Amino acid sequence: MSQPLPARRRSRWLLVLAALVTVVVVVSGAIIWWFSAGSEAWARHRWNPPESDYLPSMRANPVPGWKTDIATLGLPPASTITAGNDPSGPIIRTGSSRAYLTASSPGPTPQWWLTGVDAADGRRLFAPVALNMTTRAPSCFINGASVVCIAEDDDRATAWVIDRQTGQMTYTGPTDVRLTSWEKRSARQAGNYLVAVTEKQGIYGVGPQAETTWFVPGAGVVGSHNDDTAFQGTGREDSATMFSLKSGEVIQPQFPDGVGSRGATFFEGGFAEQFTEKPGDDFVQFFDTAGKLTINKRFDGKLGGTTGNLIGIADSDSYGIYTLQGDKLLDLAGGRIQLIGTTLWVSEKDKVTQSTAFRPYDMRTGDKGEPCEFDLSTGYLGSDGTVAVRAPVNPKSDLLADAWDLSTCERVWSIPRNGPLGRVTRLGDTLVRLSDDGTELYSLVAP
Repeated sequence: MSQPLPARRRSRWLLVLAALVTVVVVVSGAIIWWFSAGSEAWARHRWNPPESDYLPSMRANPVPGWKTDIATLGLPPASTITAGNDPSGPIIRTGSSRAYLTASSPGPTPQWWLTGVDAADGRRLFAPVALNMTTRAPSCFINGASVVCIAEDDDRATAWVIDRQTGQMTYTGPTDVRLTSWEKRSARQAGNYLVAVTEKQGIYGVGPQAETTWFVPGAGVVGSHNDDTAFQGTGREDSATMFSLKSGEVIQPQFPDGVGSRGATFFEGGFAEQFTEKPGDDFVQFFDTAGKLTINKRFDGKLGGTTGNLIGIADSDSYGIYTLQGDKLLDLAGGRIQLIGTTLWVSEKDKVTQSTAFRPYDMRTGDKGEPCEFDLSTGYLGSDGTVAVRAPVNPKSDLLADAWDLSTCERVWSIPRNGPLGRVTRLGDTLVRLSDDGTELYSLVAP
């Protein structure tokens, strides 16, 4: 007949059992927490936003800082900074504080000019270069170390090639690159280079005398690109060619076999590509700028937008926000995204009014705030961290620019449009305004 355990031993076993139950409960809770939201919370804790490119303080209506006018630029009297009917406008941006300007001076035959300015201090880059032999406004493009301006008169096209540093004209004469025809050698700005596209044939490079050089066969449409690399459809469904915009060298990325390519989204240091194995079965992978796979993992879903060092991937029932290292930070309903500091702004549409608003999400806590009725997807110029500045892209808008308080959702200032030539843009870290009459350029700074 068995004897009962002594009271001390029973107590010890009860304590051990209680400890085991506690461990199981804690571990189970931790597993549930990790797979529900814990892994995302931990990833957000480790995530850091990219180095800020904040504007200077924009809370108060900005005033002119440095100023430069047509006389300071060396243009003839009565000149205006204009691009004629070219919708891209007279300010040719470079991704830095340096920009190039097209201008026109009156006469029996309009005289066109190219000059430049550094928005860091308003300094002129070089004396105006005359673009002669044309009655129509030229269109100008960045092409590596040069600016290429092209004008078409009837059945001929003339090009001017100007050194971006010195302003020296290195070539002027005929070119086989066109502006108006999309079907044959039509000019396109792609990153830091000018290319010429021919429908259903391919893409050409443009050389130092504005001549077509290298050729990459394909659909003749510039796809996703960064400053130096681009994709082009091959003309076959679900297929694309990656190539260098400088040399035309075809790059062979480490794409998986037996899948179709659905498009790429570039970010700093690489790109993400969407693939499909069969209709409705899409996935995304990450690559560096040389096309090498950076994460040996497939992310189910379709590519969304990118902002800062974040990328959106939409699967069947959610819209995930990921780091460029593949860590998931947040699940959303979807929408266009804009990162400002550690706050992610996500667009959403009112089901009744169909108006667009942007809702903030704290990327540290994952908490969401109330939506603001402004648009950060088009015309967004930047932020000082507390105010977002926009410039409407519609040239017929009543405003050149406006600013919105990110905490109260209220408009704090606006600049009305009082003339056809006025515009506000961003060059480097500086907001720059072209006057309504096109005769003056100046920076916008805090009062």
